[in-house]
Amino acid sequence: MPHDHPHDHDHDHDHGHDHHHHHDPKFKLQAAKIYVGDFAAAFTFYGTTLGLHLVDGTAAGPYAFFDTGGTQLALERIAPNHPAYGELVGRFAALSFKVSDLSAIYDELVSKGVEFMAPPQKQQWGGGIAHFRDPAGNILSLVGKLKDA
Repeated sequence: MPHDHPHDHDHDHDHGHDHHHHHDPKFKLQAAKIYVGDFAAAFTFYGTTLGLHLVDGTAAGPYAFFDTGGTQLALERIAPNHPAYGELVGRFAALSFKVSDLSAIYDELVSKGVEFMAPPQKQQWGGGIAHFRDPAGNILSLVGKLKDA
């Protein structure tokens, strides 16, 4: 299989690590964006309730970026009278956060008042999934291991 890299792969220059590990993918997902009307409420929710680490931006908006481990979660304020508001806010965002212990995180977030659509549902691959709403009504998902029933 031809390599288009300028360096020689025949010698063990990286001591047995994955040869492609030090190359960024061609398309690296930089950010996943969530649109919200009430920016301050969303900023508090993602930063305080969920406890994500703020990378850039302030509670004043109109943007904020939170670290989610490689890909950033971006919040963007959109005016409620914007023509696309209904399409962009309060939708199923189709974003899944991987957590190590879904049962524990679910209990913790419920205790903080986070609205879940249902308790975690067991999935065929063995883990579970739970969908929750942010203050703007966007629906996001948590995936992870469930306590053994």
